[in-house]
Amino acid sequence: MESISSKKIIYQYGLLTGLVGLVWGIVQFIMGTHYENDTLSQIVGSIILIVGIVLGQLAFRKENSGIVAYSQCLKIGVGISLIQAIIGLIYYYLLTNFIEPDFNIKALQLSYAQMVESNPEFSAQMTEQSFIENSEPFMWIAYPAILLVSLFFGLLFSLCTGIFIKKSE
Repeated sequence: MESISSKKIIYQYGLLTGLVGLVWGIVQFIMGTHYENDTLSQIVGSIILIVGIVLGQLAFRKENSGIVAYSQCLKIGVGISLIQAIIGLIYYYLLTNFIEPDFNIKALQLSYAQMVESNPEFSAQMTEQSFIENSEPFMWIAYPAILLVSLFFGLLFSLCTGIFIKKSE
């Protein structure tokens, strides 16, 4: 029996997962909750990624006569999360540079307010303006961080789901 390529499944389900994540991001933007990094947003984002990975792994198993190796499950899951992360990065770039150019400033203002709320002495050490001026040059770190976090969770979810989905002859 010849092995079937997983590229088609990775592209198909990666795009599907990325588009669902993009819709979730747009819904958050419309509702005005895109600044919040709350638990619900993280759970919904994780569920979107897990469902995309599981559906991709199951689709590959079905296309491969019901057989899928653990390594193939990992490859599919990480591939799907990579494509989803690239779509997310494109959305983040468009959001921060074209849709809402002052996104980073507002996010830093909210971060400063949260820091002062949890630690009132922080306002004596640094003003909001100096906090923004010191933090803004490092906002580029969000791009590799988004990519690495997505790949890490894609690998983690693939490890877990691959245990249940793998099936040998």
